[in-house]
Amino acid sequence: MIEFTSSFVEFALATFIAIYGGMFLVIILSNITGVNTRYLSAYALGLLFWFFFDAMNDAVQLGVNEGYVFEFRQTGLVLLFIGGFLALALLGNPSDRNVMKRKRFPLLLGILTGIGLGIHGIGEGLEFGGLAAGTQATSVLGAIGGGSGLSYVLHKLLESTIIIVIFLGLARTQGLSIREELWQSTFVGLAFGIPSVIGEAVGYYMPIDASYSFALGAGAALCVALQASGLIFSQSSDDELNYSQWIGVSLAVLLGFFLLYGTALFHS
Repeated sequence: MIEFTSSFVEFALATFIAIYGGMFLVIILSNITGVNTRYLSAYALGLLFWFFFDAMNDAVQLGVNEGYVFEFRQTGLVLLFIGGFLALALLGNPSDRNVMKRKRFPLLLGILTGIGLGIHGIGEGLEFGGLAAGTQATSVLGAIGGGSGLSYVLHKLLESTIIIVIFLGLARTQGLSIREELWQSTFVGLAFGIPSVIGEAVGYYMPIDASYSFALGAGAALCVALQASGLIFSQSSDDELNYSQWIGVSLAVLLGFFLLYGTALFHS
């Protein structure tokens, strides 16, 4: 057993260093290169395709292999999936132009998106916490193995870029400076990371089925994919998507998908 404080601090540091590393890297590089948010959104969409696939597996595919049994677990997974999707869809509407004109809307949507995808992290935290409570290893990341530990850190880094891309896609319509983007992103990062560390703390003391939080997170991820898609195609009429841009968007989606796929291979 790893002492709780040590396991909690190690897990929290690994989580937040990866999250802010990913977020700040995207903000700084996108400001330096001036890359169109359309391509960033396509990249985020590619990440989301794998994120959704991964979350659905962790949610045991909502019990689809059980057929129409209507037992408690299957019903709970389905309802949580629907709830995760609807909660994000109803609260975060980037197509409302009147709302988008408000200065605080990008930050609020970024925080909401962070919470939505961060729910998936509760399940990861539950698993890490349970492992820390029952292992003979001296560290949490050491207990799960070097490859899996590296995979977790890289997953958090890449997943954080999904959220920051959604945030930037709207923040730049408000003309925020890079300093404002970095400052506001700290709150977005907290929204994304806190569910994971809460899950670790709970999982250390209580064995809980993590598949329920994965189902909730998968539903939220599906809604975030809609938001990312909107940022790709809802450009002004003066900036219609031409063929070369379409190819660039397609390649960015593929890049995002295989980046998260590559990190998953470290589990093997």
